[in-house]
Amino acid sequence: MGCSTQESKPCDMRKIAALVLFFCTVFVFSLFAQPAAPATWSVKQQPGKGGEIELLFTATIAPNWYMYSTEATGGPIPTSVSFAASNDFVVDGIFTELTPSESKLDEAFGIMVKVFHNTASFVQKIIPLTDKNFTVRGTITYQSCDGASCTFDEEDFELHIAGVGGASAASKKSASGGLWAFFFIALAAGLGAVLTPCVFPMIPMTVSFFISGSQNKRTVITRGLIFGISVTLIYTLIGVLAAVFKSVDATDTISSHWIPNLIFAVVFLAFALSFFGAFEIVLPSGLANKADQKAESSGYLGAFFVAVALVIVSFSCTGPFVGAILVESMRTGLGIKPILGMFGFGLALAFPFTLFAFSPSLMKKLPKSGGWLNMVKVVFAFVLLAFSLDYISAFGQYFGWNLISREVFIGVWMVCAVMLGAYFLGRLRFSHDSEVQFVSVPRLLLAIASFTFALYLLPGLFGAPLTTFSGIIPDPKGPSVFAARSHDENATTAYGMGLCGHAKYGHPTRQLPHGLLAYHDIPQAIECARQLNKPVLLSFKFDNCSVCKKMEATVWSDDRVLEILRNKVVIVTIYVDDNTELPKDEWVKSTLDGKVKKTLGRKMRDYQVTHFNVAAQPFYVLIGFDEQPLTTPVGESSVDEFLKFLNSGIDKFHAKQSAFTPQIKI
Repeated sequence: MGCSTQESKPCDMRKIAALVLFFCTVFVFSLFAQPAAPATWSVKQQPGKGGEIELLFTATIAPNWYMYSTEATGGPIPTSVSFAASNDFVVDGIFTELTPSESKLDEAFGIMVKVFHNTASFVQKIIPLTDKNFTVRGTITYQSCDGASCTFDEEDFELHIAGVGGASAASKKSASGGLWAFFFIALAAGLGAVLTPCVFPMIPMTVSFFISGSQNKRTVITRGLIFGISVTLIYTLIGVLAAVFKSVDATDTISSHWIPNLIFAVVFLAFALSFFGAFEIVLPSGLANKADQKAESSGYLGAFFVAVALVIVSFSCTGPFVGAILVESMRTGLGIKPILGMFGFGLALAFPFTLFAFSPSLMKKLPKSGGWLNMVKVVFAFVLLAFSLDYISAFGQYFGWNLISREVFIGVWMVCAVMLGAYFLGRLRFSHDSEVQFVSVPRLLLAIASFTFALYLLPGLFGAPLTTFSGIIPDPKGPSVFAARSHDENATTAYGMGLCGHAKYGHPTRQLPHGLLAYHDIPQAIECARQLNKPVLLSFKFDNCSVCKKMEATVWSDDRVLEILRNKVVIVTIYVDDNTELPKDEWVKSTLDGKVKKTLGRKMRDYQVTHFNVAAQPFYVLIGFDEQPLTTPVGESSVDEFLKFLNSGIDKFHAKQSAFTPQIKI
């Protein structure tokens, strides 16, 4: 449709105006328009080692833009990833760069930073907990700049994972670490039990039963195998029964309740006194006699009852080993651990008997029973006496009593070490010991080791961390005279105090080391964090958590970590075994097991599992005022890993709290 002659001039003016407006719009848009996001992301699955899954994150960065690395520098926001809570997988390790970054001076922040141009790749490992297909959801957080302006972006992602036998993969991962270590400890305990006076003298007696009434070597070997398998199965059955306590609440009770801790303390003390020679622990004679009568029956069935008789008769020596293995396995909450521990113990205990059944002539090389067995018994007595303090301390903590202070604990250990050294030198004897005519070289070396251990413990009386045993020995209260750092005079160790005042549920036996102040209630901590404009650090732990104590003694004591914990976060120490009764209006009904959680510890354990899909301790989470994680939570970690976790979360917190202002170069 054209313009008439009469309207040609106004029409031409309108066309010219429209054309000018169009070109102005294009020009302005070209000047100021930015891409919807400076980087586009892709996420895909690739197989990892040992059944793990690796999530490969790839960013394609717009021309003339650069994206910051995962390293927190105190300036720009580092690239990070967070995952939505899920019961199908757990995160393993940290978000790792695959593409080499470039170092440059960032004029906007005035510091050296590491950046990526064009493309960047990252990997995050996860461990599947199911054999079925599942979905991983999360958010990638990153900051990009082009030299004139910067953007802070979050990219949500969703990735469907094909089932890859995740449950077995998780088991393999655990077995490659803590489970295998625990298994070998149980094996060592079983071999140690062989050297006790209740077991060692029974080796020739038992092997004599194998060869009695038969000249057929195959029969002797078969009896030995049946005996060894029977002993192993009997102890494994004990582990199976213990594994019945596989629920979260049950394992909390085993590790923290006063009844089991009192029982183990009494048992350890009773066995220690018995090994010293005060009295003899024996089971009812009728039980042992019945097993002996059955063992006398001919055939392979007799080998089984010989195994039963050995387990019963040797109880007075093997009891402490079995008790220690069971209680330590129960403290972890892993149902497989007591089974694996008892299997290893039984296997090692039965091994020498079965070995001599294969070759009875080897028994001629065995040392004769004598005074050295008494020495083994006394050594075990000192060890049991020392470790009984751990259970006595846990018993007191249940009621809030500080029964054994750090100084008393270390003092008793030092006395035991010195007395053991004197025993090796023959200066200390018990009723069942013969006189030491001379000190042999092995005795001398053992004495030197005992006295050296006592000297190692000495600085601990004055506050030295003793990091090797930080998981067992109580934490030091207040600053140490050995501390190399200067302590904040305002950071008192008065219990029940947080950064903003009184802390609910505070207790004198649950103070943080290094003069740090903490809350024990998440809402109260968040209220304080709002006032101070700081993120909240959730520290999940329990009283007898050796790894928690080790983290606080070796990682939290680092000057860089300590400075952040004191000045940049609000700490919430959450004891998942706290038996403080809550008022009825604070009870919660678990969405996991449907049970009502009436104590602070069980409520917080349920909070940890439902919010973060993790039941292990220690576990550290940095959250904002909305209780959402600011970065990927961590468990046991190195100083560098913990620093990266803290800095990443703190940077993201402050980026979210303040409106972003583009940095414009003039």
